[in-house]
Amino acid sequence: MRKRPTVKDVAERAGVTIGTVSHVINGTAPISEQTMRRVRQAIKELDYVPNSAARNIRKKESNLVGMLVPKITNDFYSLMASTFMDEADKENIMVMLIGYGYSREREERVLHSLLEADVGTVIIVNSFGDDDNIRYLVKRGIRVILADRRTSIRGVSSVEYDNKQVLFEVMEHLRKKGYGSVGYLSEPLTINNLMDRFEGYRLALEKNGYEYRENHVFISDAFHQNHMENSYWYTKKMLREHRREELPEAFIASSDMIAIGAMRAIREEGYEIPGDFGIAGFDDVEISSYLQPALTTVRQDRVLMGKELWRLTKAGREGMPVEKVHLPQELIIRESC
Repeated sequence: MRKRPTVKDVAERAGVTIGTVSHVINGTAPISEQTMRRVRQAIKELDYVPNSAARNIRKKESNLVGMLVPKITNDFYSLMASTFMDEADKENIMVMLIGYGYSREREERVLHSLLEADVGTVIIVNSFGDDDNIRYLVKRGIRVILADRRTSIRGVSSVEYDNKQVLFEVMEHLRKKGYGSVGYLSEPLTINNLMDRFEGYRLALEKNGYEYRENHVFISDAFHQNHMENSYWYTKKMLREHRREELPEAFIASSDMIAIGAMRAIREEGYEIPGDFGIAGFDDVEISSYLQPALTTVRQDRVLMGKELWRLTKAGREGMPVEKVHLPQELIIRESC
């Protein structure tokens, strides 16, 4: 096993005294910016974490929070983030909002940059396959909060919606409306919320007496970016390549943006909603209620999510234990099914 680096090792690597290293770590004396950079670089290279500060490498609390979202322009994430930032501003906390574009490589680069920026808390919305990076942040004394996902990593709080149970309400509504089959439109099932929604879809089919049909499930990488536009073109192609009787009578889409794109394609191809096809979405973005017909969807309270993320951030800054929070969802019945 590799020998654990010591403060002496850091001092030697940085070319400073042990006392200077201690002052940089604890914020107990004014140190020049150039010296601080050398010490922090040595700490990073040696992967040094003081025993007495394993939870927080600085005794002086950072007033900087990093928030990573898949796409800043997405209405779902922007409202949640703006709510969080409004709450943080009341406490004079600065928030760095960064979009990682559903790219694990880009997320990793951003996380390393945030570590260098001396953040105290990092919030990661969605994403997957980044457990090693999260553990590294925790090891370096950075608090990590996950949003719209969950984790088994110790020391990490999370806030997520109950994405499975609400599908039973959606499916029951479609059954009562008389739809004989229900299909599914989704991005690839790579993150917790998408996996949970699809699992809820399958379980709810069975409970409501529907048959699961592989050819009624449409999952595409195209939906990762430009959800609405790509859903529009994908659905047009699907409708042209299949006879009406080969398709389900209703669709559940994993997001409102996918549902909205599909709705336009369906109508342009000469079909009616909800007459020929019913459709339901997820998120309840603002435009959903202004469509014609208005979109039936699952409302996820993004304002509540933003406030809960701030509450957990503030609790972590005050030394409170981690929490796993589950937020309720609500089926909003409108005209599309």
